[in-house]
Amino acid sequence: MGIAALVLVGFAGAAAGGIVGFVFGFAMNSHHDVLRGIRPDTQNRLLLFMCRQTAGLRAIETLVMFLLLCVWLALFFLLVAAPAIAAQHFTPDHSSAPLVAYGAFLACAWALSRFGAHAWRTLV
Repeated sequence: MGIAALVLVGFAGAAAGGIVGFVFGFAMNSHHDVLRGIRPDTQNRLLLFMCRQTAGLRAIETLVMFLLLCVWLALFFLLVAAPAIAAQHFTPDHSSAPLVAYGAFLACAWALSRFGAHAWRTLV
């Protein structure tokens, strides 16, 4: 269970980091544009809903936005914990497994944040 388990743990860290990085890159680049009133050029209703100024939301829309943000927060914490959970589950005897997992997490989060930023720029 040596190297294959470490590769699996690294892959779990990379996948979780990639998701977090892409969303953060997209969100950080869209934030300033959305605050200035710039809307993305898309037909995706969820994206159009999320890229609105919150001051213009009605009560039910505010509740839906709050629930979506709570789901994202829970998913974010799960994704950040996933590399440690995978390291503990697949390689309980390796002390270097969390380092591999979070190294892959950070590398992919950084790399895919660039793709998330690019994805936003292609929509506006």
